[in-house]
Amino acid sequence: MASFYRFQPLANIGALRQSLEDACAARGLAGTVLLAPEGVNAALAGSRPSVESVLREFFPACEPMWTPAPPGTVVFKRMRVRERGEIVTCGRGLSPATPIGRHVAAAEWNALVADPEVLVLDVRNEYESAIGAFRGATPAATASFGEFPAFADNALAGNREQPVAMYCTGGIRCEKASAHLLERGWRSVYQLRGGILRYLAETPPQDNAFEGECFVFDGRISLGRDLREGGYRPCRKCGRPVRKDAQGDCAACAAAVAALSGGGRADANAGGARPKPTVA
Repeated sequence: MASFYRFQPLANIGALRQSLEDACAARGLAGTVLLAPEGVNAALAGSRPSVESVLREFFPACEPMWTPAPPGTVVFKRMRVRERGEIVTCGRGLSPATPIGRHVAAAEWNALVADPEVLVLDVRNEYESAIGAFRGATPAATASFGEFPAFADNALAGNREQPVAMYCTGGIRCEKASAHLLERGWRSVYQLRGGILRYLAETPPQDNAFEGECFVFDGRISLGRDLREGGYRPCRKCGRPVRKDAQGDCAACAAAVAALSGGGRADANAGGARPKPTVA
């Protein structure tokens, strides 16, 4: 399994989409690739040589993050190449010239997490933060990343002098989130290079400051600190993560069913918006 992104101007996206779709099909790959004028965001599953050949042909400048999946694991059910307005939805495009937060690697990140003067910000969705996060992190508590600008403008507007260190799954959401904070006047903004996935790959267990599991937008649902499939499955009603050993659906959906059986009213999608197929 390889996940990667790159902000780079893309032209002739329709032709690129078809060529990429054909190449992935010929190599037996599955996954999701999002193409937009601002770049590419992708996750591909298959044999490593097949994935590497597609990367060499279409995205040689991308730096993939590799995670394992046991043979026979249905990481993705099909191959999808999509044209979008953005490769991660935030209501604004991003160019290579846009100022973004400074990338930091694992060792420097641990120092930021341990500094009480630094606001450690989790820019993922609330159902992702709920199953794993860095110690002391503040969750954005959004249902989708498109809500982040409003969250930042309202909840974080009080102290633009405080250093902010942000993270997400693979790094792409931090690119836009950090650009937004810098545009709004924050002075010191850092982002975890490669996100949680690269951090887990590069950090020895004794130095690991991430607690819980990392939600991923594929059939594995979550990854443990060893980057292998974790202990969660999707809720059958809302698709959010539920412990594999849990009985029934998530707590919110179970409460909705109980309310309905008692003659009350409940949202049919009580657990929240179903996680949409995406990459990071």
